Amino acid sequence: MPLVAIPGKIKPIGGDRIIVMDAGANHQAVHITEDALLHDCRPAPGASHALSQLSLFEQVASHKFDNGELAFDGNVWITASDIAEWQRERSH
Repeated sequence: MPLVAIPGKIKPIGGDRIIVMDAGANHQAVHITEDALLHDCRPAPGASHALSQLSLFEQVASHKFDNGELAFDGNVWITASDIAEWQRERSH
């Protein structure tokens, strides 16, 4: 199920971000670590960096959510290694 960020529901927690995403009938918290925020996310041609980065986070979160990759707190966590793996898998 595609997770989609809810406008206005992005909250800073230290250097990290919590994004509340729409998961159909429910909401899912997605924790983006500081290293993931700083990771080199190449924007699509003509797209802003912020929108490309948010789209990337939505895609990675959706994949992890669909595969049951929830953390100890029930949230989806995205780290720089998740971003790197996602980009590596999509580049082939």
